[in-house]
Amino acid sequence: MGAQTVPTVALAGWPPASAPLEGVVQMRVANLAAWGTWVPPGWRLGGNLQVSAAVGGRFGAPELRGDLRGAELSVRNILQGVNLTEGELQASLDGPVARVQRLHFKSGDGRLLLNGDATLGDTPSARLHLEAERFRLLGRVDRRIVTTGSADLQLARESLKLDGRFTVDEALFDFSKSNAPSLDEDVVVVRAASAPGEATPRNPRVATGPLPAALRQAQVNLSIGLGENLQVRGRGLDAKLRGDLRLSTPGGRLAVQGEVRTAGGTYAAYAQKMVIERGVLVFTGAADNPRLDILALRPNLDVRVGVAVTGTLLNPSVRLFSDPDMGDMDKLSWLLLGRPSEGLGSNDTALVQRAALALLAGEGEAPTDKLLGQLGLTELSFRQSEGTVKETVVSIGRQLSQRWYVGYERGVNATTGTWQLVYRIAQRFTLRAQSGEENAIDLIWSWRW
Repeated sequence: MGAQTVPTVALAGWPPASAPLEGVVQMRVANLAAWGTWVPPGWRLGGNLQVSAAVGGRFGAPELRGDLRGAELSVRNILQGVNLTEGELQASLDGPVARVQRLHFKSGDGRLLLNGDATLGDTPSARLHLEAERFRLLGRVDRRIVTTGSADLQLARESLKLDGRFTVDEALFDFSKSNAPSLDEDVVVVRAASAPGEATPRNPRVATGPLPAALRQAQVNLSIGLGENLQVRGRGLDAKLRGDLRLSTPGGRLAVQGEVRTAGGTYAAYAQKMVIERGVLVFTGAADNPRLDILALRPNLDVRVGVAVTGTLLNPSVRLFSDPDMGDMDKLSWLLLGRPSEGLGSNDTALVQRAALALLAGEGEAPTDKLLGQLGLTELSFRQSEGTVKETVVSIGRQLSQRWYVGYERGVNATTGTWQLVYRIAQRFTLRAQSGEENAIDLIWSWRW
């Protein structure tokens, strides 16, 4: 709704560009959801918007002076986990300058606040300041990010500058679940009127067109602190990450510098859940190919044995590790069975069985791991007793912490079993209390040469 007045001459079919323009504009959008057809698929808008402005300037270059008000604004994308609510907008128009006094959103238990100004016309530019306080950037079940920080953004026709620092208050990345189905890499989708430089059947992943000028001249200096509560799960890994990263754009290309370290955590491989003793990812430029230095060990053994991962993310090298060094057969025996390979005899069947389960599990979870998880256990094993008469012994247990372990074992033909409570004092010292068929308290010291 509005009214505008512009003087002209009787014989002119259209007012001249220099003709003065006067009028008012009143607009009210009761529900921004009606604009849903103008936003990308999956995104939803909500809230109401009011515009009250006076129209001035010239017919060829109109100017608006007035206010914009928005209330109960919302932006949602359920699939991506974005849910911004209770939004408020206070902005003003003063000719070619638009000022945002306040743009506020809530998400989770936090908030996001933006203010700044923009200049329109032949040389558009903008200066914006953003602050986040425990703001839930993503809220999916498998991807969650809560962050705090601030940033300053300057935009011009051919330049972009971003400075800021954010800290991750809480985050979870769970990539153990499969993503939605997607096309194979050799499938190329051809759309009408493809522009030069777009994907081609021979090279579907590479775009040869030049970068926009704003990206070529981008100056990004963004620091990200991972905080104390960033959890990563998937492909056998379950750990917390800490560290600091710096994002920049030399030559218009994204570069990442910094180091990410694991803080505790476990890594499942070879049908074992190993403790990560050292886990370091070093970024020196490429965001998708950091250097790896990871060592995961099986806990509660008299020797240090596990898996070492080196190389890069795109070309990792995984090998068995032991200290002191030993042959691969001994490493595998300690890793799978918790004892040396000498005198295994028929127990080789158990070794092959555990290795087969690991191969069947691949990057996923082994069948026994799923069952143990449902029962609240961490170990299920079968072995044969020593002596002339061999007897199959079944052992189940739970690792209460890095040092405490409780378990129960019983022979298949026995009438009673034995409970065990084990406390690992140090690498070669263990205190064990057992009750049942045998009652004892043992202090065990082991030495291997």
